[in-house]
Amino acid sequence: MTVDVSRGQGKDYSAFSIIDATEMPYKVAATYRNNEIPPMLFPTVIDSIGKQYNTAYILTEINDIGGQVVDILHNELEYENILMVNVRGRKGQTLSGGFGGKGDTQLGIRTTTVTKRVGCSTLKSLIERDQLLIEDLNTINELISFVARKQSYKADDGHNDDLVMTLVLFSWITTQGYFKELMNIDTRTKLFEDKMKQIEEDMLPFGFIQDGIGENVFVDGDGTVWKPVDGF
Repeated sequence: MTVDVSRGQGKDYSAFSIIDATEMPYKVAATYRNNEIPPMLFPTVIDSIGKQYNTAYILTEINDIGGQVVDILHNELEYENILMVNVRGRKGQTLSGGFGGKGDTQLGIRTTTVTKRVGCSTLKSLIERDQLLIEDLNTINELISFVARKQSYKADDGHNDDLVMTLVLFSWITTQGYFKELMNIDTRTKLFEDKMKQIEEDMLPFGFIQDGIGENVFVDGDGTVWKPVDGF
């Protein structure tokens, strides 16, 4: 579950997406968004729904009010599977189990230019390669209005991007070593293998080849060479 928090004042939405990441393609299993829920009540919703989905691992954006939400979730509700992020100065943020490592460890992630760029790029690749399946109308509508702005991406004027940002956070997660250890899935390698397979399929010869000596040779879609047998 990836969580984006707003102030509950009828403008931006507090939202989360639950993604089935047990195998690729990943699937959006559930979404939630509400632009009126107070931040102090949002942790209760996260806790309740998260437990219904196998006590899902949770990563929360903590740029603004999100820090208070995840603190309540951790300290008062004692939710177990909260993902932490290790802050290593100029080396940026990395997903962490909260044990050891260099730098400071925090509950949740601060969205920066770097993390957003990585997340947006990975999200684009996942969607284009059909490796993230989205069957939610609100999310799709937000994706339609999610546009480039200078060196970043955001919702077009008059639109929201809160659900999209939860997918950006998830996409960032899939690039992290700790995610690969948890799920035993290497997203980058999988995308690369699928791309190379597509290239190879596009390059495979198909049809009859005339070698100039009167013998027809047939190469099928798997690259197997077939030759006529004498007498047939």
